Amino acid sequence: MRIRAEMTAPAHVHQRYCRQLLLDCDDPIFAGPVFGSLRNKQHLESDASEDAITWSVFRLLDRHFGNLPWMDGLFREAGCRIEVHGKPSVSFWVTAGPPESRLLWLLDHLHDPSITQSDGAKKYPERLADLQSNTSYYSRRIRAGEVRGLVPWVLEGASHVDVILCASRLVVAVEAKYHSKLEVGSTWDTGRDQIARVVDAGLAMARKDKDVAFLLVTDTRVHRPPKNYESLMKQYRSDSSFPIARDHLGWLTWGEIYRWLERQRPHCNPLQVEWIEQLRAYLGARRLLGAD
Repeated sequence: MRIRAEMTAPAHVHQRYCRQLLLDCDDPIFAGPVFGSLRNKQHLESDASEDAITWSVFRLLDRHFGNLPWMDGLFREAGCRIEVHGKPSVSFWVTAGPPESRLLWLLDHLHDPSITQSDGAKKYPERLADLQSNTSYYSRRIRAGEVRGLVPWVLEGASHVDVILCASRLVVAVEAKYHSKLEVGSTWDTGRDQIARVVDAGLAMARKDKDVAFLLVTDTRVHRPPKNYESLMKQYRSDSSFPIARDHLGWLTWGEIYRWLERQRPHCNPLQVEWIEQLRAYLGARRLLGAD
């Protein structure tokens, strides 16, 4: 008689970062390349970890509230007019390069101060001079799709997006903040900021057959002194030339996400109600429940 041995996965050994996560600390993503560096792992272990909060909130919505239209509801809370069809997929810490339009824009503005005074221009003046002298040639290389690897005509690398939400014909790029401000400036463009980079990453992933939206999630909306995203969100919502429409630029606080979920209690089963309570305790311990 032949007996087949059952193989069982080894029990998860809790790490220091586990206490920062509300759920699913045993997910393979935490043993993968995203947190392979010591710096990223130490940040995840910190009480101020944005990654931990991002995972805890969006993973909870994805895993335990799939029966609720949470993506549609939250975007309405964020002031967006977006049609969401079906249950969204949720991906964390996605890397994506800029779209072709952004790479071409950089070549078309090589004489702008934001580029000529950038760190890249100061460190590699010969490269800048070559690009300025051969702009048309390098533009053709980009249009031909020759943008992979360390090629000299590509002046912006990939961006890291905290969360990507995908529904039918819709891609949403999420930038999540706790206490930090937005990163401003890139190697070849002193005026480049994190919102614009994340939006462009979403556009690159969506191609041309999907709608694209952006969602900023922060601790609160008003800070003293102000955080830079307060003025940037206002600027982009009034800028008709920004790549996505004003009603596709959403802004929520962590507390607003919780309060939306709290209002769904009548539609929740007992286990979901328990998760709402746990989320309240998790965000409350981080002082993220305040009215905004």
